[in-house]
Amino acid sequence: MNGLNVSGEVVTAGTALAGLILIYIGSLVTVYGGYGATEQKSVKLRFLARAWIVFVGFILALLSAALAVLGKWLNSPCTGDVSVWVLLAAFAWAVFATVQAIREIA
Repeated sequence: MNGLNVSGEVVTAGTALAGLILIYIGSLVTVYGGYGATEQKSVKLRFLARAWIVFVGFILALLSAALAVLGKWLNSPCTGDVSVWVLLAAFAWAVFATVQAIREIA
């Protein structure tokens, strides 16, 4: 299959996933902000680690969308294919970040 055939869907899925990840980062910031100044010092590293993990997924999601647009614009099947693989990596990373969050609770 040619990645150009699904470039529009990759753009939509990549930007939607990036939006969901931004919502998660926003909730992290809100919860972290709910701690007092002295409490924030003790939980900062944990929240920072979570934020960096999901930031990687955010970048992958946006990169997949950008590659899909670029592939469509340049009419490059290879770039379209790469955008699909990067989107799959972003989905996998989102699952990884979710499992990490669940492990912290358990």
